[in-house]
Amino acid sequence: MTTRATTTTSLITTSRTIASTTSSTTLSTTLSTTSSTTPSTTSSTISFPTPSTTPNNTCDPTPGINLVANGGFECDLDPWIPGDIPFSTHSIVSPGDASTFAYEYEQVGPITDDNYQSPGSVNQDLIVTVGESYILRFRTFFDKCTPSEGFVGVMLNHAPVYTVDACDFGAGDFRDNTVSFTATVSPFNVRFEFIIGESPALVKIDNVVVEPAVPW
Repeated sequence: MTTRATTTTSLITTSRTIASTTSSTTLSTTLSTTSSTTPSTTSSTISFPTPSTTPNNTCDPTPGINLVANGGFECDLDPWIPGDIPFSTHSIVSPGDASTFAYEYEQVGPITDDNYQSPGSVNQDLIVTVGESYILRFRTFFDKCTPSEGFVGVMLNHAPVYTVDACDFGAGDFRDNTVSFTATVSPFNVRFEFIIGESPALVKIDNVVVEPAVPW
């Protein structure tokens, strides 16, 4: 297990170099950032959970429980905002993680500089309480584990805080990811980036939850 500190504002410069990755990696990331636009405290963990049995199928945020709207993608895409790049596509697909639907990002053509400099993404603004601590939970799925498959990165209010790659868990199943943070502004942006190094490749996310660190 390794610990990384991220101090740049670019996810690409803080990520692992996909082409040089030659083995599976299990990681734990701890980041501390303090500014008017970035989360003041962030930590993250990767675990090996049992499959989800409580899909997040609420279309609207639930105060005190989940601040994410449509975190399970059961209500199509809105209010998530996708960002595609050349030779990539996104879609809402079935089945999801113990649910009907999930968000899928697929690399369908040649790898370009955009894959690393301006990667595909999906994001949403959340209404939070400034100064409060929260936990972001989400599930990831990779179709295969190869040295260049790539990874999913998390940006919290435009600051890179976390990555999970295709070989952290192995392929073919949804796995749990957790990031803790303290909100410094509201609205607060949660963004997932898909840094993919080979084609074809397929990645899914599902059951995105942001909940208070201390339950109401």
